[in-house]
Amino acid sequence: MPVHTASSAEEALEIFAIEDIDVVITDVQMGGMSGFDLLKRLKLIDQSVKVIVMTSYNSYESVLQALQLGAYDYLQKPLDNQPSVVAAVQRAFENSKLQQENLDLLVQLRASHDQLSAANRSLKEANKKLKRLAVTDGLTNLYNRRFFDQVLKREVGRRNRYKLALSVVMIDIDNFKAFNDTYGHAGGDTAIKTVAKVLIESARTTDIIARYGGEEFIVALPLTEPSRSITFAERVRKNIENRIIEISDTESSSLTLSIGIAGVDAKAPPISTPELINTADEALYLAKQQGKNQCQLFTIDTKDRAA
Repeated sequence: MPVHTASSAEEALEIFAIEDIDVVITDVQMGGMSGFDLLKRLKLIDQSVKVIVMTSYNSYESVLQALQLGAYDYLQKPLDNQPSVVAAVQRAFENSKLQQENLDLLVQLRASHDQLSAANRSLKEANKKLKRLAVTDGLTNLYNRRFFDQVLKREVGRRNRYKLALSVVMIDIDNFKAFNDTYGHAGGDTAIKTVAKVLIESARTTDIIARYGGEEFIVALPLTEPSRSITFAERVRKNIENRIIEISDTESSSLTLSIGIAGVDAKAPPISTPELINTADEALYLAKQQGKNQCQLFTIDTKDRAA
């Protein structure tokens, strides 16, 4: 079986998005995203993947957390007994293989062996496309709203459980209807894709970016204080303001953004997902009312305006 290695959880997610992966082995403590966070993201994308968690922690809580998140197995470090590691991987792979074989047997009842081979190839390609379509926006290839809402709900739960900072940035293209009327739907699509590209260029790999609807975007910034999130928002706003949008060979234009930011620091009390999104929306509304092409920041605990 082919083996892929990754130096971080973020790189592992990139590999998982383009390769057929049956079994994933991950440490808990890594630079950046933790093994538990990687496990959650993998299960959001594909429930059937088998994840084996390795850690030096031997507490009941760590084992329980791994299993509750959907881990297939749990290995204690140091891994002095190499055969036990090989056996754990083999069990996971055999389990995954058995599940696939059961599916294959059902198909064989309806088709010949040659037809089954062709169907399996088509099915794998279709499943890849379905996995991408289920979580992404077709125009921008960003996450879609449904998937973002699922991920944000989990991030809010993690934030409340561990008392972490969390911020949400809501972004809207200024005067988009007039832009669309002037340059047509193709020009509007170019504008939307340009903003998406700038968001990807400006964000960290751990940030979660989505097209939230029409000309509106939303970004979740885990482990980010509200006062720090304004830096990201301003970087995005200035990059768009200074960028020329090439509509066609003979036409070009420019855009501005209104941005609303909401967030909590580690000391704030528990929050809800709707509260976080609604507060960001209120900040966005204020940015529009104050003249557009600007950022407005609310903190959840006080909703005081920040400079």
